[in-house]
Amino acid sequence: MSQSTVRDDPGDQAGNRRPWLAAAEQSGSTASGLDWLRERRTAALARADRLGLPDQSHEEWRYTSLAPFTRRWLEHLAGVRLPAAPELVPPALAGVFSVDIVDGMLCAPLLATPPGLTIQSLQTLGPEWRTQVEALLGSTVSARDDSASDSLVDLNTALLNDLILVTTEPGASVAMPIHIRLQATAASALCQTRLLVDLAAGSRLTLSLVCTGTAGVLVNAVAQIRLGRDSELNLVRVQALPDDGMLTESTSIEVNDAATVTVTSVDLGAQLSRQSLTVRLAGTGASANLNGLFLADGHRHIDNRTTLQHEAPSTISREFFRGIAADHGHGVFSGKIIVQPGAAGSNAALTNRNLLLTTTAEIDTKPELEIYVDDVRCSHGATTGQLDANALFYLQSRGLDLSAARQVLTAAFLRDSLTSIALPELRERLEALLESRLQAQTGAAS
Repeated sequence: MSQSTVRDDPGDQAGNRRPWLAAAEQSGSTASGLDWLRERRTAALARADRLGLPDQSHEEWRYTSLAPFTRRWLEHLAGVRLPAAPELVPPALAGVFSVDIVDGMLCAPLLATPPGLTIQSLQTLGPEWRTQVEALLGSTVSARDDSASDSLVDLNTALLNDLILVTTEPGASVAMPIHIRLQATAASALCQTRLLVDLAAGSRLTLSLVCTGTAGVLVNAVAQIRLGRDSELNLVRVQALPDDGMLTESTSIEVNDAATVTVTSVDLGAQLSRQSLTVRLAGTGASANLNGLFLADGHRHIDNRTTLQHEAPSTISREFFRGIAADHGHGVFSGKIIVQPGAAGSNAALTNRNLLLTTTAEIDTKPELEIYVDDVRCSHGATTGQLDANALFYLQSRGLDLSAARQVLTAAFLRDSLTSIALPELRERLEALLESRLQAQTGAAS
């Protein structure tokens, strides 16, 4: 596989300086409180410079170009900014512990953290936590042969200004859900959000991450999550950037013996969004449930790549990803299940279903299975089509007009993906937002 680097005209206009080197010079060699990571950050910058950003010559990036991302980054580094816009902070949720992270940095000291939970900034991290942080930073983000995507993780490491660490105590069941609002502003040329989550053995946590921002934002986010033995994590991830926002996101989740992770992933915003999610079932009896949905309307390009890697015996995974594309939107889904040698007794299923609401929209899908051991039960499949004509006729025969019938079927198509969200208020808001957007789309298409 070739290792090419993005080289666009804006780079030539900037004196052939690659943006990551220019950004490193502007930010200085270290940030306050991060001196102890100097060697790791220097090595990460060198790897990112050697590999460059991924381009469409890489199979993993066949449908997604980062050229617009790079051009905007270079413009921001040169001082070009869109007119300032008011920050759109999502309304607070009731019954949750809220944490605000702005441009990758913890907004304010946290008070009255729920029992059994610790949330802290790398800027103020004590030496006693550094070994744990180093172990998490060194964990695998990508399970695929995709070193170009790994360069985005290196980029984040080299240029981060802060890092947020979330940990639980052994056996702790954190009753209050944790709601983290990841806000990006145009004040940062490229927002480098880094989140580390470490669940101790036997602990339980519900965590929601909502990514928002102001006009023209660029975000390169990385999250590394580890579940200890018999722990349980319910994770909700919502991408709600403005219509011209751009996001690259790399998330890895390591699930150890008898631990369970449930992930709900929702993409509703951005001009360009690319998520790479890897779940490693690393311990015997580990399990993962992944529900995803995206709405690629307007001119959005939304790309989701998931990998469920079975590495230990008797592991279970279930994935159901849904997508809708309308107008001139482009959706991409690539899901892979890998069953490694030694993972006998694994049970895995992957389903991807997509709807095209207009003839000008596009969805590319690629479900894959790689199995290297006998005694497994695995299945995968994908469908892309339009709303069922018979169902539309039935609803119209019951008194609904065509527009209303289309909206009912489309909303029902997506609603199942939200049922795993353990925060009722957040689920209701997402359902209302989806129905509002779909009403506009189905009305225009009827």
